[in-house]
Amino acid sequence: MEADWFEIEYLIGPPVFLLLIFLALVVHELGHYFAARLFKIPVESVVIGRGKTLKYWTNKRGIRWSVRRWPLGAHVHLQGLKGLEGGASFAAQPFWKGALTILAGPLANLAILPFLFFAFYMAVGQPSTPPVLVGIEPGLAADKAGMQPGDRFLAVDGIPVANFQDVWRVAYEKGPVESTYTIQRGDKVFDLPFTPGWTEYKDEDGIERKNTRFGVTWQHSPLKLKAILSVAGENTKDNEGKARELLLQNMGKEIIVGLKGQDGKEKPTRLYLSKVPNPDLNNPDHDDYKRVFLGQTRGNIYLQRPVAEHAMNALRKTGAMIKNVASIPMQLLPIDPYKLQDSNAVMHENTRLINILYKYTHLFALACVVIALVNLLPLPYLDGGHLLTQSIEQIRKKPLTRKAKAKLFVLMFFFLYVLIALSNMDNVPGYIDSRLKKVHDFIEDQTQSKTKDEASHG
Repeated sequence: MEADWFEIEYLIGPPVFLLLIFLALVVHELGHYFAARLFKIPVESVVIGRGKTLKYWTNKRGIRWSVRRWPLGAHVHLQGLKGLEGGASFAAQPFWKGALTILAGPLANLAILPFLFFAFYMAVGQPSTPPVLVGIEPGLAADKAGMQPGDRFLAVDGIPVANFQDVWRVAYEKGPVESTYTIQRGDKVFDLPFTPGWTEYKDEDGIERKNTRFGVTWQHSPLKLKAILSVAGENTKDNEGKARELLLQNMGKEIIVGLKGQDGKEKPTRLYLSKVPNPDLNNPDHDDYKRVFLGQTRGNIYLQRPVAEHAMNALRKTGAMIKNVASIPMQLLPIDPYKLQDSNAVMHENTRLINILYKYTHLFALACVVIALVNLLPLPYLDGGHLLTQSIEQIRKKPLTRKAKAKLFVLMFFFLYVLIALSNMDNVPGYIDSRLKKVHDFIEDQTQSKTKDEASHG
């Protein structure tokens, strides 16, 4: 059953992803359409899809709608967009109406996101990591303060926290400053003055990271055994079988487990291994055979919260997604995967359909943000390009020639290229080093595997 679910999602994933991009494009074009309707700008036609026309009709306003064979795009044709017609056409409108009609496409893509997330949160709940410490790194800030695996955060400086997102927003973003943490340990609730540390490092991909460091892990989602480098002092790197055996031997105990950190180094972590969430760790026919739950629960949860909090969190989620995607061009070498994924996604096997629904909801939101931001670039055939030429023509009080537009867009291409190149220049050495290290590690692993094989047959 586990394998069947994986195979189904694997098969439907690519076409569903293409469908989500198509829907995001439709939302974009409908933004232009409704803005044109609002400002009484004539719309010549609306085309949904590409290729051969399957069905078309003309509505009572004289707008020709057509649905085409392949769901690969959409387009709204506005009368006079190229400045050739007069009357009530686009070219004859006041500048502000034209600008808002152009911007309506990207704005539609972005405006739909908070409603999308809010609807999901209200119907199912907010995907959340419980504010419960799974493990403590010996010798670091949390350990010195006396925190223990299983401690639940209730508030920071009197501000209630219901999930890890709240902890990050309220506590981590403060930096290494002292705060009062209200903690529940079993039936006991107490306040703990605590000052986190600070860390700066390069991860395995050469990305520089700077953040507050508690010296804990919040890993409630299942962790692959290959990410476990040692168990109870015994090396398990590249040996999932040994890691599994040692984990099973230490179930129900508090032990030190070496976890692979973002910088590729081992992070010794003190945690309590519970049997409850790991009943299938020794079952080769189950997904959990190659992964382990380090905490005492089966992963993240869908958290029910008051309507106002769901609305605020939907707005926060939207803002963070837009900010992360917008920053990607400045961090291309490499692209930071944490900016695109949702680390709080739920993986419970008894909510698989909901999990898949949220996954595609998140992907649709990403597609909307990417389409909106790309269309704002001042390049030909994009909304940003139209807005740029319209703005210049408004200032000059006369239209640009085709030659002038060509020169303008060449200049814009050059400007964007230089901006992105300069922004990523400092990342090049670290990126090259990380790629060379990965190649070196791969060659070393292959050499070790070959040596072991020769020894076993020698």
